[in-house]
Amino acid sequence: MATVTDWNVIVTVVPGPRHVSEVLGALARFGRFSPTSFNDVCVGRVSDVPATLEAIGHARALQKDWGLAVGHVVFVETTFAFEPDRLVDEVKRRAQPLCERVPEGSVCVRVKRRGLAGRVHSQQVEQAIAEHIITMAESAGKRLSVSLSDPDYVIVIETLDAVAGIGLITRAQRERYPFMAVR
Repeated sequence: MATVTDWNVIVTVVPGPRHVSEVLGALARFGRFSPTSFNDVCVGRVSDVPATLEAIGHARALQKDWGLAVGHVVFVETTFAFEPDRLVDEVKRRAQPLCERVPEGSVCVRVKRRGLAGRVHSQQVEQAIAEHIITMAESAGKRLSVSLSDPDYVIVIETLDAVAGIGLITRAQRERYPFMAVR
């Protein structure tokens, strides 16, 4: 079972009887997965991200029940506990390695907040982090723009109460694996 901060993937599951157990059973061959306290939200730790993505994509293409029960998948590169009033500062500090991998093009920041209603405001975090990323890019001589509709890169921040994960999703990943699309 993945611990609170020991995960590198969030999988949401389409609501339905036994969907969570079917998805977790199928994904168990790739790593440790467990449900969270949030309905139809699971976390896991896998070592082979490409193989996991391919397996989910293949199961969906074959219309396997468990594959169709997968709603959304986000891999993150780092997880950390945070204080709600310090989330922006923590993300700014931890997002730098991701930003260094973004060459030029368009970027979008998306926050999926679970828990902490009224204490973490997703849009405010998104705006502050996007401004920070643009500033970092400019200081490195890169040209980045913000695109909310179809960005080249999405910096994604997933929270489960006071634990966050940060990841980078490319346009190529979203096109190959539609279940990675950030809404």
